[in-house]
Amino acid sequence: MFEKIVILGNGNLAQNIARFLQKRPIVCASYRENALSLFSTWCQKNQIPYHNFHHQKDVKCFLESFQQQTLIISANNYYLFPDEIIRQERFKIINYHNSLLPHHRGLNAQMWSIFEQDSTSGITWHCVVPCIDCGAVIIQKSIALDSSETYLTLTQKQLKLAFEAFMQICPRLLEWNLTTSQQENGDFVLHKRTDLPNGGYLDLQWDWEKKSAFLRSMDCGKSGALPKPHVILNGKEYAILGYKENRENALGFDLNLGEKNG
Repeated sequence: MFEKIVILGNGNLAQNIARFLQKRPIVCASYRENALSLFSTWCQKNQIPYHNFHHQKDVKCFLESFQQQTLIISANNYYLFPDEIIRQERFKIINYHNSLLPHHRGLNAQMWSIFEQDSTSGITWHCVVPCIDCGAVIIQKSIALDSSETYLTLTQKQLKLAFEAFMQICPRLLEWNLTTSQQENGDFVLHKRTDLPNGGYLDLQWDWEKKSAFLRSMDCGKSGALPKPHVILNGKEYAILGYKENRENALGFDLNLGEKNG
C-alpha cells in the first residue's frame, strides 16, 4: 500500500516504532527533538535517514517532497500538520495521543488527567484531520489511575502501552484496512502548551486530595517537561522543587521551596 513510511516524533516511542519497521522503506524525523530523546542517535547508528527540524515550514517542505503513497506516523510529536498536508490523498496520517480521546485534547493530557482526578487515563491512536485530536479512533487502551500516579509515571506507562497498541494495529495499518470509530461529540477542552492547572499555583485552600493531585500532575521528575509549580506563603512566592506527604504538617506536605525562578 505504501511506498514510503515517515516516522515523525521523539523518544522511545518513535524509536521503537522505527525499530519495528526497520525493514520497511522508512524515513525518520523530529520537530525540535527533545534533549533527552535518543531517536536521532538510534537512527544514525542504524543508518536510517533522519532529519531534525526547528521550523514548521521546513517540516511541511520535507513532507511535500514525498510524491508517492506515504504513511505518516506521528509518534510523540509536537508538529501540527497543516491542512495542505492532511488533505493530500497520497498521505495517510495517524497520531498517538496520551489520553482517552475526546477527553483532554491538546498538550500535556497526562497532567490534566491527574489534576482533574480522573479514575482512568489511557492512550489513543487516531487518524489526523484538520481539527486537532478529533480524527477517527483506531485503537484505545485504558490505564487505571490511583493516588500515587505522577506526570512522569503515567507518561512512562502510556508510552509503553502506545507501542503495544501500535504493534496490534500494524498489520491492518500497513494495508490501510482499519476499523475506526468516531469520537463522541461534546464540549471537550483543548489544552494549550502554556495551560497549567490553576495557572501553575498550589492553592492552600484545596483539600489534601486536590493538593496531592496538583503536585503529582506537575511532577515530571528531572525531565524538565513542565515548569516548576509555585506557591505563595506569607505573601512571598516560591517555586516548589520537591514535596513529600506529611499529614501532621498543616499543608499536608513538606515542601522543598526555592526562589520564584528556581
